[in-house]
Amino acid sequence: MKTERVVTVDAAIGLETAELQKIYRRVGLRLIPFLMVLYLIAFLDRVNISFAALTMNRDLHISETVFGVGAGIFFAGYFLFEVPSNLMLAKVGARRWIAFLMAIWGLFSIGMAFVHSGTSYVLVRFLLGAAEAGFFPGVVLYLTYWLPVAVRGRLMAMFIVAIPMSTVVGAPVSVAILGMNGHGGLKGWQWLFLIDGALAILFGAMVPWVLADRPEKASWLTHEEQYSLQNAIVKDTPTDVHSVSWLDLLTQRKVLTFCCVYFTLMIGLYALGFWIPQMLRSAGVSQDRIGWITAIPYAFSTVCMIFWSRHSDRHGERRWHLMAAFACAAVGITVAATTAHMAAISIAGFALAAAGIFSAMPLFWAMTTTSLSGGKAVAGVALINSIGNIGGAVGPIFMGWMLDRTHSFRVGLFAVSVILAAGTCLVWMIDQRGARSAGEVDQAG
Repeated sequence: MKTERVVTVDAAIGLETAELQKIYRRVGLRLIPFLMVLYLIAFLDRVNISFAALTMNRDLHISETVFGVGAGIFFAGYFLFEVPSNLMLAKVGARRWIAFLMAIWGLFSIGMAFVHSGTSYVLVRFLLGAAEAGFFPGVVLYLTYWLPVAVRGRLMAMFIVAIPMSTVVGAPVSVAILGMNGHGGLKGWQWLFLIDGALAILFGAMVPWVLADRPEKASWLTHEEQYSLQNAIVKDTPTDVHSVSWLDLLTQRKVLTFCCVYFTLMIGLYALGFWIPQMLRSAGVSQDRIGWITAIPYAFSTVCMIFWSRHSDRHGERRWHLMAAFACAAVGITVAATTAHMAAISIAGFALAAAGIFSAMPLFWAMTTTSLSGGKAVAGVALINSIGNIGGAVGPIFMGWMLDRTHSFRVGLFAVSVILAAGTCLVWMIDQRGARSAGEVDQAG
């Protein structure tokens, strides 16, 4: 009788796991594709200035330094408004807040079409950053309401794949829109901002009809599925959940280390996002080919990101996978820096760098949300993202300043490579007990 009972219990556990996997797949198919489209629009609105700059800088008579300041000032708005925005999302619900944010940043993106000087360009970029501040950390937090740790890494990767895909799709389209120069009395770069901003408003209006705030409010799940999903997520949640302010989190070493790691990663990300088109033009690539060539590193990185995230989930390990991704990014940037005058080899270096940077992002957030589950997640995710994104401000400003003074991208790229190498070391410094526990949780799932 004892043996029969064990077999019965094991069979029941196996059945439960199989049913949960079906629910996870259903949740992923319902939420992730739409969230990917939203993030694709958000990231394109953030970096479309890299393509607009091919003609906008000349029309507005702005220097590379001013362009870098405008690219970077976006993250000042991010830093100031991200934590309150994430707290507001937790208070009013994801559907309403995400829809509101998209409408606001869509209007500011449209406003970019009417900037007439370096000052107005910098101002509108700041406002755009403030409006977008709550979106990404809000979605990261939103997914913790729906998915346990064991599957969060791979589905987070599917969401974050929208970043490289925004360039794979957006680069050739953006360059094509620049060709609308003169239509309706507008410049090509003005049409670029108008169209991208209108897309944000349109899809923002769809959010309340597509997303549900939590599993218990999802009409497309049965009551049994809602219960099973909530129970799986509760098992991931610490029993001592309590509200933690971002000021309290600033005193915690692990949180500060996460902030520094993300800071280095964002410098690498936006060194690519804001400058590749201009680097290609300086290497002699014609404008009509820049869009398609820019898409190559991002297409390659998409495949690498999905593979590396699945590999990490399968082995239940985060830290070594994250370190390898950072190291790959540092090597790729170094290759690009040493071959900046040779477009083909430089693109290969950028492809390697993009593979490392984008592979690191889902692993970083899977590792972070495991360490900050429960009451720490609301303020913690926003705090790390906001402080880390200061790197998105520092990187473009430094690159623009160096470009004006050296008339070469090489020095700036070498600096980015060193910073990414430092990020590899910082990942190693993350509390190993937290890293191991994350892996153990993944394997248990």
